[in-house]
Amino acid sequence: MNKAVIDSLLEAAITAPSGHNTQPWLFDIADGCIRVLPDFSRRLPALDPDDRELYISIGCVIENICIAAPQYRLSCNVKPYRHDGVEISLKEEAECEVSPLAAAIPQRHTNRNLYDATASLPSQVVGELEACGAKIYMRQSPEFEIIRNGVVAANKVIYGNSQNKNELKGWIRYNSRETHDKMDGLGYDVLEMPGLPVWISRAATSVALNASIQSRSDVKKLMSAACVALFASCNDIAGWIECGRHLQRFLLTAALRGVACAFVCQPCEVESVAASIALQLGVPSRPQVLLRLGYAAPPPAYSRRRPLESFKK
Repeated sequence: MNKAVIDSLLEAAITAPSGHNTQPWLFDIADGCIRVLPDFSRRLPALDPDDRELYISIGCVIENICIAAPQYRLSCNVKPYRHDGVEISLKEEAECEVSPLAAAIPQRHTNRNLYDATASLPSQVVGELEACGAKIYMRQSPEFEIIRNGVVAANKVIYGNSQNKNELKGWIRYNSRETHDKMDGLGYDVLEMPGLPVWISRAATSVALNASIQSRSDVKKLMSAACVALFASCNDIAGWIECGRHLQRFLLTAALRGVACAFVCQPCEVESVAASIALQLGVPSRPQVLLRLGYAAPPPAYSRRRPLESFKK
């Protein structure tokens, strides 16, 4: 199959989100198919010990490929590969219906800004987003308060753990040189840090990474959102990948409609808090991803991606 087409599909694939922007995926190109595999060298053992978020991000990658493929008159058949990967078989078609979401693939970005607290999402947009597999809770609802409390409770666990904090610091790129050398992780400009020498920024970050400071910031941003979206699924590899596919369609739909999204996944990252939220909200499966939604100015910078060749086996 044409290498330029495959590369175009992979360029679309790697715009997918991942925890701390670790980009934990690899591609094995075989005759007529793309195999998407986990890159365990980029896993987050402290924050994501079961690789739950890693496989959700792989689901996002797969969905991007499936949405982009019809632009090249290719249909996709997705099936498991080995015990930990996915194989996407590509078939040339005379005609393919191109999804409008394909145009949103390069537009999708996480927006960590404060949102316009006075602006609500139109009911039609809410309906389109919920059709992607999420449950949406408005800011004025009691469910929103349950989630707010979950963020605070989860932060106490996450930022009270030195391993979690050290892992996060390891993925922060503290200045322009680090950001452009690595092309992964959380860039200083994405986090709106001043870009000082690494030793100064690391020291300041160590002070700032505590539960009370993080919760004040998170709650302020959460309360600026029009609503939150919750994704839940079976708690296994197949469930995580499927959740990621739904999540990516949601994110692309939001981008197409001009809705800003940011991850607020701490309650999903602490098992006891996730279980408590599921019980209080009456969610029958495990909460996997939380997003805040609203309208906002574009962020000052976007997360980078490594060169495409670095993802190929």
